Amino acid sequence: AGITPQNPIESSTYPYPIASVYASQPADQVYSLTKSMIDGFDAYKDSAPGALGLEAKKQTMKWVVPFHPAATKALKEAGNWTDADQKWNDDLIKRQGVLTAAWTAYNTSNAPSDADKFLEGWMKARADALAKANMPNGFE
Repeated sequence: AGITPQNPIESSTYPYPIASVYASQPADQVYSLTKSMIDGFDAYKDSAPGALGLEAKKQTMKWVVPFHPAATKALKEAGNWTDADQKWNDDLIKRQGVLTAAWTAYNTSNAPSDADKFLEGWMKARADALAKANMPNGFE
């Protein structure tokens, strides 16, 4: 691919394994897991390739998926969560609500059954809902 130290390539990545949960996951479980990963980092950081990326201070707090409130509690206690991070996260949660409402409305309308037309229609409905809410599209 022609990638060398003199000719690097920038690409996206994430720590492996990435930890994610649904919002419905019990808060005590999410908090305990997040806190144990923060507190126990030194014990596992050299155990697997990519584990160094799990260090709390290396996390990207302004990602595209909101953090679970219990994870933010553990990060805040560890000094790795700011007011700006909280605002970003709150906005992402509101954005998820806008997308959920748009998805429900689109699927209860007369959405096309053809897969390509369905996708085209959904992407327009999605973009319209986000624009109306003055929120970023993410695909533009």
